[in-house]
Amino acid sequence: MHYQPKQDLLQGRIILITGASDGIGREAAQTYARYGATVILHGRNEEKLRQVARTIADENGTQPQWFTLDL
Repeated sequence: MHYQPKQDLLQGRIILITGASDGIGREAAQTYARYGATVILHGRNEEKLRQVARTIADENGTQPQWFTLDL
């Protein structure tokens, strides 16, 4: 049996993803956005965050907010 979530599974949710510029954080952000969430991206590398935001905007038609901060 294979579970396939509905496209609007996360509709109406706002999710902050730390480490969203690369790796698991990047994949999580793209997946959450794909399922309808409003994502807020956080990371240390401004250029990488811009790329992730651009990818999400191109794929989903939504422009995520992003913040650069080194915790």
